[in-house]
Amino acid sequence: MKLRTIMLLWLCFPGFGEEPPPTERGVMVLYRRKDYFGSDFTIKINNQLITQKFSNNEYFRLEVPVGKVKIDTEGGFITDKKSMLFSVKSNETVFLKGIVDYDYLSNALYFKRTDSEQAAKEISKTKLDETAIKKIE
Repeated sequence: MKLRTIMLLWLCFPGFGEEPPPTERGVMVLYRRKDYFGSDFTIKINNQLITQKFSNNEYFRLEVPVGKVKIDTEGGFITDKKSMLFSVKSNETVFLKGIVDYDYLSNALYFKRTDSEQAAKEISKTKLDETAIKKIE
């Protein structure tokens, strides 16, 4: 009887007992060069908190699922919250440069996609943000 039940489950659910296939992933490298505005920013990716202290001359690297990736930035009381969408392909490394936009009464942190050569030059002058997480689920 037990054997018959196991066979029936196996026939009805062919993937029963197997691990799900691994999801495809890409890499995002976010960095910020020296800027007049010295405050830290909070970064969330796909609604997951990455770091609360993203400062001048810092970068972090993390694995993300492929597809659309949402990045939210915010800061102190005079900082506008911003949301951006970027596309990541399987096994692709995307470099995003942080740019602070100033207004008379506020500021905001945006990210701009940059090519790997330019990013490599600029990142070499920055330090790793040790507080940032390394993988997004």
